[in-house]
Amino acid sequence: MARVVLITGAASGLGCALAHEFLDAGWNVIATDIDDLSMAWMIEYKQAIVINMDVTSDDSVLNAFNLISRRNIVIDLVINNAGIDRYFPLSEAPVGQFRQVFEVNVFGAYRVNQVFLHAMRTPGGRIIHISSESLHLTVPFMPYPLTKNMLEGYSRVLRIELRFMGIDVVVIRPGAIRTRLLETISRSEEESENWELSGPFRKFTRMAPGFIGKTLPPEKVASFILKVAGIRRPRAVYRINNMLKLRIAALLPFGWYEKMVYKMLAGEARREPKPQGGQE
Repeated sequence: MARVVLITGAASGLGCALAHEFLDAGWNVIATDIDDLSMAWMIEYKQAIVINMDVTSDDSVLNAFNLISRRNIVIDLVINNAGIDRYFPLSEAPVGQFRQVFEVNVFGAYRVNQVFLHAMRTPGGRIIHISSESLHLTVPFMPYPLTKNMLEGYSRVLRIELRFMGIDVVVIRPGAIRTRLLETISRSEEESENWELSGPFRKFTRMAPGFIGKTLPPEKVASFILKVAGIRRPRAVYRINNMLKLRIAALLPFGWYEKMVYKMLAGEARREPKPQGGQE
């Protein structure tokens, strides 16, 4: 009997590549996303189910679960792939903007796991979280690494808890993937006009693409994840396309790292005018 995988964020990028990879490998795929029109191509596959699901909404996730449970489907694998990347000064952006990144990247996975756990194979089920090699970096204007750091901490706890139920929890930590997430860096500069830190932020958006390094097509990463899904006793973390430079940067003393980043971005920082001498 074909195994069943549920994939979040399946409309584009890595999620779409994962849907292709698992369908071609003979899996039954439950593809979920808020953009269900982009998943229309799956209709030609009898073993695909497309569901509109917003991972930031309790009601949306529960409705998707009810659709699955009514069909008595047992899920072998959940891949929490849904994620967003935003760039803004954490000192100036509204709380809602900051919260949105965590809602998708962290609480979305938490919400999906907790609800769909009731439909998972026990023992024998598996949960995969898509992390990022950037998680150990302290980068200005980027909440994304913070969310992935939290996601991996959550994954470690969940792995220990679900071991009692015979369910594996695995983290995939890829380097840069050729998806639309990378395009958000260049688009972010348009929003910076009214920020106090608009100068260093604009410099950051121009410099950041140069530090991305080698990018992999999402299809190659999806193929790697399919292989991990078939490992009988998986490790807690698997890496693909990670950069040595980023590993070294993450190991630097924070004082050194802070000075290095400041020196790179301070050239366009807004400076307060110096007080003029003389008498009134």
